[in-house]
Amino acid sequence: MSIGFIKSPLEIMELILYILARVDGPVGMGDLTDLALCDEGVDYFQFADALGKLRETGHVTVDGDGLIAITPKGRSNGATTEEELPYSVRVKCDRNVSALNRRLQRARQVRTRVTPRPDGSGYTARMVLDDEQGNVMTLEMMAPDRTQAELLCRSYSAQPERLYNRLLSQLLEQGEG
Repeated sequence: MSIGFIKSPLEIMELILYILARVDGPVGMGDLTDLALCDEGVDYFQFADALGKLRETGHVTVDGDGLIAITPKGRSNGATTEEELPYSVRVKCDRNVSALNRRLQRARQVRTRVTPRPDGSGYTARMVLDDEQGNVMTLEMMAPDRTQAELLCRSYSAQPERLYNRLLSQLLEQGEG
């Protein structure tokens, strides 16, 4: 038997609205589920039922990609009830949402894409690094096959700042000599 602070379907809906009001943009079902199941009193079926009701009442939307977002109605109604959530649940949610927001921000700032070259000569690995002000670097590299292009993108995604700094140092060093 689970011991948790969240007990009723209404409290689960309040929890979902609390979470969605703090997430930086729409989230997938998996991420939202992980965040909502932070309290042992919430089980998946109760969560899914509450989310369905919030969707039916216009408190949340689901886009074509399956991403879930809070609506203005949900934000307004959630703000009036969020203090009713137990403090310990809010603290745990805030910590978990903060970690998710960092991952979402990183995904917006570091993007990669592999596309076949129009002439059929291989693939292009497109790698982008942005910051809060906009694009910092866009790099496109040709690869002979999809596997190598995907490897380039994975390697880039692991440490784009390191590559940027090395490239910048190399370019500035060449400019001084």
